[in-house]
Amino acid sequence: MKANSIFGIHPVRQALLDGSSGRLLMITGKRSKRLDELKRLAEDQSIPLEWTAKQNMDEIAGEQANHQGAVFLADEDPVANHKIEDFLDPLQHQRCFLILDGVTDPGNLGACLRSAATAGVDAVIVPKHGTAPLNSIAMKRSSGAASQIPYIEVVNLARTIRLLKESGVWVLGTRADEEQNIEAIDFCRDIAIVMGSEERGIRHNTAKQCDLWASIPMSNPKFTFNVSVATGICLYEMQRQRHS
Repeated sequence: MKANSIFGIHPVRQALLDGSSGRLLMITGKRSKRLDELKRLAEDQSIPLEWTAKQNMDEIAGEQANHQGAVFLADEDPVANHKIEDFLDPLQHQRCFLILDGVTDPGNLGACLRSAATAGVDAVIVPKHGTAPLNSIAMKRSSGAASQIPYIEVVNLARTIRLLKESGVWVLGTRADEEQNIEAIDFCRDIAIVMGSEERGIRHNTAKQCDLWASIPMSNPKFTFNVSVATGICLYEMQRQRHS
C-alpha cells in the first residue's frame, strides 16, 4: 500500500467531496453506478483520472484491501494533524472526547472513528505507541470519517488526560465488571470516554486518571462487546442524554 492512499468507494467519495487533491485510479473496463459517480466527481474538480489493471490496483491497495475498483492517491496525508492544546478552551457546546487506549486492530480503529464522527465527538485521542496504524484498512472501515474528525496522537496519554481534566473535562473509564452502567452517568457535561483494548482493557496509568467508571449492560456475561461496538453504545448514550 502506498502512503496517503485511500481505497473503497465510500472513503474515496468522501475524499473527493472534501476537495482533496491527488489522483483517482480506477480499473480499466470496470463499471457501476457508484464508480461512475466517482468519475463525475473527479471530473467536476479537475482531479486526474488514471485507468489501470486490477493487478496493479491490488498491489497499490495491498493484499488485505478490498478497493472495490477505486483508489485515491492523495497529495497530502488525508488525516490532518491536531494538538490537544487546540481543544483545552471551553467551547460553546459540551465537549466530548473519545480516548482509545491500546486499540491495535486497524479495522476496529476505523470503526471507532466512524462512530465518533457520527456522534459529533470533538476529537479522538490515542497513544502514539501501541495503537493500530491509521492505514488504508482503518480509513476504509471509517467510511471516510477519518478525514472528518480531529485525530490526536500523543506520546504521554496520562499527561494528556490530566490536561483535559484541568480544562474542566470529566473522564469516564469503561470496564465490564463495574456495577454502575453507562445509563447512570451524566453525559451532559464536558466528558472524555476512555475505551481500552479487548485483551488488556484500560492500562493502569490511564485508569488512575479516570474520574468515573461504568459498564455496558450485557445479558450474557460469557461474552463481551467488540471495542468498536462498545464505543458506539457509549456514544449513543451520550447522544441520547444530550438530545432528550
